[in-house]
Amino acid sequence: MKRILIIIIIVIGAVIFRIPEYVELNNLAIIESIGVQYENRKYTIYLKEIIPKKDENGINYDYKYYKSQEVSLKDAYKKLPAKTKKKLYYSDVKALVLNIEKSNKVMKLFKIKPKKIIHIKDNVYKELKDI
Repeated sequence: MKRILIIIIIVIGAVIFRIPEYVELNNLAIIESIGVQYENRKYTIYLKEIIPKKDENGINYDYKYYKSQEVSLKDAYKKLPAKTKKKLYYSDVKALVLNIEKSNKVMKLFKIKPKKIIHIKDNVYKELKDI
């Protein structure tokens, strides 16, 4: 009876508490900043990936940028994983740069809580590079 109870508890625990899929750090694109621009009836999403490089003086950072442009924000979001072979990791997003007022919609779409939200009227990509 005890064995059956233990097996049932283990099975229920395995179903309820999912173990996240293991992803090697080299196969993970850590996104530091996201930019969303609406222009000419199209949404453009820019992602700024941070790439740590070990150096003699410590750690230096390189950056790589991804761009997706579509008529709807959701379609542009869905095209982003095809831009890289790596898995996109949004949990460490520090800044969100937008030229639209829908910051809550963007945060809900990406499931992020950035530390800084910057609303601008000019070029989002230029501002994203300067952060």
